[in-house]
Amino acid sequence: MFEFVRKHTKIMMILMFLLIIPSFAIVGVDGFRDIGGGGAAVAQVGSHRFTQADWDAAHKVDVDRLRASMPNVDPKLLDSDEARYVSLERLVRERVMSDAANEARLHTTDARLAFELQRNPTIASLRTPDGKFDKTRYEQLAASQGLTTDGFENRVRNDLTLRQVES
Repeated sequence: MFEFVRKHTKIMMILMFLLIIPSFAIVGVDGFRDIGGGGAAVAQVGSHRFTQADWDAAHKVDVDRLRASMPNVDPKLLDSDEARYVSLERLVRERVMSDAANEARLHTTDARLAFELQRNPTIASLRTPDGKFDKTRYEQLAASQGLTTDGFENRVRNDLTLRQVES
């Protein structure tokens, strides 16, 4: 049999090309699609699909928020299935409310955003003793949450819009 392979190497190369290379290409394309798409959907709201990566990122945000507010919380409690499910529920609830706000064409004006930011005790504490706003400390506050100042304001604006849906 090996003698046949040695004598007919060109035929064997063509046969391998026709059988093996396309199978690698098909498996490779499927693998790249999973990587680019973020994997299978774990939940769906309307046409929006939540992937495992979305869920993991939301859970990490929830865990970081809880650890910041309660440093002595048991890590096993935060990594439980129940805690992960709560994160998924929050993701889905926020998407449903966001879709409802878009459907009702609700939005938050710049004036409303400025008013709410001024009322916020955390933002109010950023004023210097002479009453001027300390932009550097504001940027540090946003950065501590992993956001730019625009991202922080967009998050507050989104929260205010979602509150309109609730009321």
